[in-house]
Amino acid sequence: MKPRVAFVIEQALGHVAYGASLRRALARRDDIEPVWIDVPFAPRGAGRLPLVRNNWTVRGSLEAARRIRAEHRRNPLDAMFLHTQTISLFAGGLMRGIPTLLSLDATPRNLDQLAGAYAHAVSPAPIERLKRAAHRRVMRRAKHFTTWSRWAKESLVAEYGVDGSRVTVVHPGTSMDTFPPRDEAARPAGQPLRLLFVGGDFARKGGDLLLDVYRQSLHQTCELDLVTAAAVPSGDGVHVYNGLAPHSAELLDLYRNADVFVLPTRGDCLAVVMGEAMAASLPIITTTIGAHGEAVDDGASGYLINIDDANALRDRIQRLANDRAMCARMGSRSREIGELRFDMNRGAGQIADLLVTLASGGSTVDLEPRSAAFRATQEDLS
Repeated sequence: MKPRVAFVIEQALGHVAYGASLRRALARRDDIEPVWIDVPFAPRGAGRLPLVRNNWTVRGSLEAARRIRAEHRRNPLDAMFLHTQTISLFAGGLMRGIPTLLSLDATPRNLDQLAGAYAHAVSPAPIERLKRAAHRRVMRRAKHFTTWSRWAKESLVAEYGVDGSRVTVVHPGTSMDTFPPRDEAARPAGQPLRLLFVGGDFARKGGDLLLDVYRQSLHQTCELDLVTAAAVPSGDGVHVYNGLAPHSAELLDLYRNADVFVLPTRGDCLAVVMGEAMAASLPIITTTIGAHGEAVDDGASGYLINIDDANALRDRIQRLANDRAMCARMGSRSREIGELRFDMNRGAGQIADLLVTLASGGSTVDLEPRSAAFRATQEDLS
């Protein structure tokens, strides 16, 4: 009988797109019975109470525990994938009876490093120590961990005392086969360099900086496509797209027609959209924030710049506009990194393998990944 596995996904920020990609990739597996439990960001039930409503960790953890408990009572679960640590605080008791793979984009300490960009307040030291102790208690219940990056894995080991052999790095990404390799010879010659930005939170993702740099000095050599939730005026080579759903046909067309992906973000752990840019064979210009250094080979697949460095942003875009052959080479290297580290089909397969092992009572520490390519990925990260 197939193991019945719950996939509990927080529905905030880039986790919505991540969950959708994971669901599509796991549709190919026939050895598990997936049960999808989405945990909505909007307050519901007890989450509407005054002391709970404004705290996503408490609100999300309450809702996640409620939904997991109801599903487990209805029909027992054999294993669980819980994404992320943010909604896990009240699941410790459930994790005693349900072998759990805990998935993190970042640890709470990682997020504290990005507090300013997320309008996240770091509490006084005594309260932070209590929060860390609460997270550690839950982490002790997890059988295994996946992290989106080595950056997050290192924090789990150093700051939460997790054994590194129980942590597997599985970068987020997209299905590479959605974007066939780019045929540069088929692209029209003499066209302006087409820049693509994808970020719902326009200011946090640095869209305002990109727009200012574009209007000041790049509008004669480039065109700019902005996919965002913000009300930004179009015109003079700026094209704004609001309300595009992840993986929609219109969004995929924007990736295919772009030349460079630009995300000068002020706050990200590891932006999911960069996997899409890699799949589309686009050079990536982004900042050194979070784990972005694991996604961009600086100078080879794109560029890493400091936060709010308008001069560097202008310079890197202009370099690519002036050298289309280099732009194409960087795009090819970006695709290679995507295939190696950010292929959702491969990552989802590894997650499913871990869950099948957990459901059978096996040890994930000794699990030999089925994919030689995945083993190469882990060696490349070590």
